[in-house]
Amino acid sequence: MKLADISCALRRHDPWIVWTLRIVVGGVFIMSGLVKDIDLWGFVYKIEEYLTAWGIRQPRSMVVMAALGISGAEFILGAMLATGSYKRTAVWGLLAMMAVMLPLTLYIYIFSPVSDCGCFGDFWKLSNGATFLKNIIITAALVWLAFRNKYVAGIYHAYSQWVEVTFCAIFILAVGLYGYNVQPLLDFRSFPVGERIVPSDDDDDSAASDVTFEFIYEKDGVTQSFMDYELPDSTWTFVERRLIDGDLTDHTELSVLDEFDDDVTLDVISQEGEQLIVVLPQYDRADASFTYTVNELNRYITSHGGSLMEIGAIPKDCLDDWRDMSMAEYPIYRAESTVLKELSRGVMSAVYVVDGVIVWKRTLSSINIDSLSPVTGDGDSSHGLMALSVDGGMLLLRWAMMLAFSLLLLFLVDKSGYMSKWIAKVRKS
Repeated sequence: MKLADISCALRRHDPWIVWTLRIVVGGVFIMSGLVKDIDLWGFVYKIEEYLTAWGIRQPRSMVVMAALGISGAEFILGAMLATGSYKRTAVWGLLAMMAVMLPLTLYIYIFSPVSDCGCFGDFWKLSNGATFLKNIIITAALVWLAFRNKYVAGIYHAYSQWVEVTFCAIFILAVGLYGYNVQPLLDFRSFPVGERIVPSDDDDDSAASDVTFEFIYEKDGVTQSFMDYELPDSTWTFVERRLIDGDLTDHTELSVLDEFDDDVTLDVISQEGEQLIVVLPQYDRADASFTYTVNELNRYITSHGGSLMEIGAIPKDCLDDWRDMSMAEYPIYRAESTVLKELSRGVMSAVYVVDGVIVWKRTLSSINIDSLSPVTGDGDSSHGLMALSVDGGMLLLRWAMMLAFSLLLLFLVDKSGYMSKWIAKVRKS
């Protein structure tokens, strides 16, 4: 077949090729932006992991804004590409992203400063090599679309495309802010709601505890590995956790240590009754203003026969200082930072456990003590704390259905001609 014939055949099938690439590449960016936005805290931790590896320190507020902006841009630009809206802006905006991501993932593939790039958060972890190959393919597809995308019409007319962008922006902003201020609407980690926080003796997956990690810390340009029973003091900066023995396909072990470095996990996490676990994943970011909320929660749950404890990534030499600062009337234990970040998101958060099963997780800032039901004569507190439970998956589904319905309604209005007539009338007036 001659080159001219091939070119002619491609032009004849051009709309099909364009739409295939729009949907596939746009879908990849939609999923990438959405899963990172759902678990915004996880994306924040990943960005901070990059910055730590490069010796860069930035305020947490700037990292949060960057995480929200990147995930939102991926989702919105991906949706624009998939529907054929803003043909030039969508393609060139995504190409600008790939101009950064492609060399970045090449660097990660060669030097491995982090264990995975975090492109799809904890939802789907790719190897550094697979990530770099994926980005090559995506970039090649976007380069082709840069020349052909403008010749194929999209779903919406030009005058209504801004409405689509607005709907998508509202959706992705709501998802991200909820995940940051409360908890992720979907939990892709090892301690999801509805499962045991610690496997019981009867659980088949108790073998998942046969794993060994080493924890990499950095101080004054020197990198050193530690085991979980010999973690360094607060002058060291955590870099990453590495699995050195065992299989960790679908579970991470929670190991709780007392002040003598003894593992007391099975002793302090109750398999019966109700329990609140306050989680402090980063001691250097601890917020003492939450101590009032924690003490009030402790009084509330103990008055109903339950218990509260705090587990924090607290250096051993800082344990007494933190206990005094927080005026704790409850026990405080230690655990490794990365595991606590998996357990619950937030600067400080609470995990509500009933009979050893996780019922809900929330940041302390999202808990209104005054909204809890008052003490009843029977001493039952479950109804008060149960009111804080939210079905994140169902809430996300509702918001997604609202977005889909809004875009469908926009499509019907756009194609009916009423919008174009209204715009013409406005221009004349």
